[in-house]
Amino acid sequence: MLLGFLISLMGLFFLIFNTIIFINNKKARKNVSNIFIYYLVALSVIEICCHCIGYLRPNSNFFLSHFYFIFQFIFLSYLYFTLFKSINVKKAIILLLVCELCIVGFSYFKNPSLFWQFNSVEIISTSAVLIVLALLFIYKNFEFVHDYFNFSIGLIMYLMCSIFIFLSGNTELVFIEKPYLDIWVLNSVFYIFFQFMIYKEYRYFCKKEA
Repeated sequence: MLLGFLISLMGLFFLIFNTIIFINNKKARKNVSNIFIYYLVALSVIEICCHCIGYLRPNSNFFLSHFYFIFQFIFLSYLYFTLFKSINVKKAIILLLVCELCIVGFSYFKNPSLFWQFNSVEIISTSAVLIVLALLFIYKNFEFVHDYFNFSIGLIMYLMCSIFIFLSGNTELVFIEKPYLDIWVLNSVFYIFFQFMIYKEYRYFCKKEA
């Protein structure tokens, strides 16, 4: 448990570090989309609250996961909306955004108690849509500009790990019993990898001409 919490804290510190350097570096801030900065700030606030509540009152911070995944879904859907040039793709993103929010909203209307626990429908469906958008973005732009490529690769890997965990149907699953390895440690490791790819994106934007 202690190891998992420490690894999770590493991911949080890396997220805060990435947020600070993006905000403070004028060149990076000039080259990157404002929505990307807002995304990092929003997730930093949510993650700080999540870790504080989780430390003070273990297992009582699940409700914050809804803000995390919904905010992530909205911010990144809008980010990819601005990045794609195709009108048809933009329309598809808007349609997916509206449909997804309706599906998630209906799940809470049908079962309000989901607010106090993990909502697998919310996590799997929003993550799957973002994975598709990230993959499509890489495919469409592979031979052109490489803005947000590092970020998209990290996002895909991290969200695939999250989907795997929740498709298992058991959020307390233990991967290996001897030696003990909580599957959430794996998720935290992929989150750190995601933050590393965001840092690589920062380095890319620092070198890019405005």
